[in-house]
Formats: sequence, structure tokens, C-alpha cells
Amino acid sequence: MTMIPMLTGLALISALGQQVPLVQPMTVPEPPNTKPAAVEKLGPTTYKVGSLIIDTAKREVRVPGVVNDVVMLEFVANTRGGYKAYESALTLDTNGVNFNVAMLLIGLDVRRGRAAARQFDPTPPEGDPVDVFVEWMVNGTPQRVRVERLLYDQRTRTTLPEGPWVYTGSTFVETGDGRQYLADLDGVLIGFMHGPQAILDNPRNHAVDGFGAVKLNPTIGLPPGTAVTLTVKALPLAGK
Repeated sequence: MTMIPMLTGLALISALGQQVPLVQPMTVPEPPNTKPAAVEKLGPTTYKVGSLIIDTAKREVRVPGVVNDVVMLEFVANTRGGYKAYESALTLDTNGVNFNVAMLLIGLDVRRGRAAARQFDPTPPEGDPVDVFVEWMVNGTPQRVRVERLLYDQRTRTTLPEGPWVYTGSTFVETGDGRQYLADLDGVLIGFMHGPQAILDNPRNHAVDGFGAVKLNPTIGLPPGTAVTLTVKALPLAGK
């Protein structure tokens, strides 16, 4: 196994140019860790960044996670140890920096992204399109659904409309400790109500005004603690 030298600092987030067998999900969240991991080369087109498995040929990223003990949702997925777990469907076994590096490695470009300006921003975020899926096992049989199937809107009595999500790359904020990556500061990886901290966000407006109305789909059969694998797949750009 060869190692690609570790990337650090802002270059890790913004300077990279920019998929794989089911990985073993985590079972116990670990303390927060916002340090970047080394990029390991596993094969001709396959890499590992922490717990993330990246296939640059398929343009896919897979990461293990677990279902949170939560009902009402504001986010899809939080970082390992991220404090937004109390209103996120999933905890993923990664931090924001490593998750962002994985997105860059499958060719997503933050220069085409625009994160939400504020929480519940009525203006949809923009960015390179991706599909997001969740997998888990039931009695030895794999289950796979689009991530929208996890999000049940009590106002419409249905799950959120399906469609591509967008890569915004999150953003940086100035704090008393200096410039920090908001995805790690807030512990958020994937949002759906248009927030600036999300690395991936929902470009549709169906849920942006639904705070308190969206919950984990009670019919899907995902009790708290269920081990899952989340897959992000980059989609072709419009017109290409």
C-alpha cells in the first residue's frame, strides 16, 4: 500500500482538483477529531481517507455510519462526535475536513458551489450535483434507498422529493481561535434546510420552512444504532 503525502491547511479544502465495496460501518462514535487524514492509495482508482473509501473511476465515496436516536430532523448527517447529532438522522465516521477531501477527489469543484448564506436561507444553495444513498442489512439482505427516503415531512405525509443534491463545500468563519471550517465547527456534513455549514445540501425548497415538521421516516425500519453505509455519487454536469 502506498501513501500520498498528507495534505494540510486550506489546501486540503480548496486546492485539490478534483468508489467501491460495502465498507464496515462503525458501531461506536469516537471523540471529535478535525485533523486531516493521510490519503492512502488502495488501487489504481481507489483511495482511503480515514474511514472514507473513494473510487475516482466510479466517482463514488462510501463512508460508514450509524442511525441516531432522534425524531425531529434539521440535518441528514453529522460528523463523528458532532454536537448536531441530536437533530441529524445519521452520524458518519468522519470529520468535515476528510469528507470534503473525498468530495474533491471525485471531481467536485467548490468554485462552482455556493453555500446558503444563513440557516433556512430561502435562496437554494448551488453546486456540482450528486446523488446520495444509504445502505444497511436486514437479516443478511442488503437494503439500499435514496437518502430522501429517510426524511418524512409530516405536513405532506410523504418523504422529501427525490433529486440531485449539491456540493457547496461548506465555508470558513472567523472565531476567537482563528479561521475555522464551519462543517467541523458545527459538526454538520449534509443538510436539507439550507444551512451554511453543510458540505452537501438539498437545492430544493420543500423543507426549508419545515423546521419541526420533518422526522426520521417511521416506516423505513431503521431503529437507532443501526449500522449504515452512506454513498455519495458525483453526477455529470448539465450539458456535459
